[in-house]
Order: sequence, then structure tokens, then C-alpha cells
Amino acid sequence: MYLLSIECTTRQTGIAILKDKQILGKKIWMSKDAGREILPAIDKLIKKVHVLPGDFDYFIISSGPGSWTGIRLGLALAYGLATANERKVFGISSIDAIAYSIAGKGPVGVFLPSIGKSVHCGFFEEPEQLSKQHGFFSTCCVDNITLMLKNAKIVAGPDEKILSLFKDSGKILVNIFPNPVLNAILALERIKNSVSPLNQPYYEK
Repeated sequence: MYLLSIECTTRQTGIAILKDKQILGKKIWMSKDAGREILPAIDKLIKKVHVLPGDFDYFIISSGPGSWTGIRLGLALAYGLATANERKVFGISSIDAIAYSIAGKGPVGVFLPSIGKSVHCGFFEEPEQLSKQHGFFSTCCVDNITLMLKNAKIVAGPDEKILSLFKDSGKILVNIFPNPVLNAILALERIKNSVSPLNQPYYEK
């Protein structure tokens, strides 16, 4: 199964091409203008790994939470590349994907910064179950993040300042951005388990 995964919900943009769980190629960069950069990057990567747009079984996209512009861009690209076959578009929450990548090490808390003093976060007692079901996340004030994730053994997210709020908690802290490879791996497991895609966008709130 060939997958093209697009992640542009934060300032770190990424694309990846996988055959099942094998990474054929990827590109991850801090974007200045994802709208202008991402399509040429996809074209270059497709040519590099010698596949055609019609070869892809699924186009994986992060449906949020994250930037309004980035989510709209990613969805538009995925639906455009799917060429009228909307069933090929498979949306994933990047919070779920990050949590699933740390599965098997205990309860996990994942956060993504939002606008102002808001932060998106999710707590996962058994993140390995995310291959069979969608996770739950919410938006809260950053001042409440330590309370929201108090039962997590591991806290993961892409902001050092927020991670520093947990520095004396004894938790394992992981600095990690949403990633197209992580999204694709979780999507692949959900496709195998007949879990429906999460194609409804979740914008900044």
C-alpha cells in the first residue's frame, strides 16, 4: 500500500512517501510559506522515489488541531491529488499520531500550542488503543496544562517553554513536532482496523 502523507498544521512542514511502513522518502523543514513551498516539494519527492500520483492508495493528512491556513492547505492538496476519489483521503489528528508513536511506555499526554495562551492537549491512558479508535483532545489555557496532564508519565509536544512547566514533575519530557511519518503509520493501522478517517478539520480555537 502506497501512502503520501502531508503535515502542515504547524510551522514545521513535512511530507513523506511510504510503502506500508517502509519510508521511501521524506522531507521535513521549517516553512516560511507552506502554500508556495509544499507542492514543488511533493513533486520533487514523487520523482525522487519513482512513483506516480496514481500509484497512491491513500493520501494522509492532519486534520488538526493546528493552523487554520495549514489545515485548509493540507486538505485541499490531499483532495486535489486524490483526483475525485475522496475515499483515498484519510485524516488523522496529529495529537493522536504523536501519542501512538510513544505507545507502550505508560500514560501519555500530548500538547500543541494554539493561539494566545491557549493549548490543545490530550491524555491517553493506553495510547496503543489509538490504532482502533479516535482519541479525545480539548483546548485549555496554558496555565491549566499541568493539571490536564497530571496523570501522564510522558508529556510530549513541540514547545520548550510549555515543556518546562513540567520540569520538576518527574515526567519524561519529549520535544516533538507533528510528523508526516507518524501520521502515516497511525493511518495505516486504522485503515487495517477499518477505523473511519477524521476528515473534519479542527481549527485553532
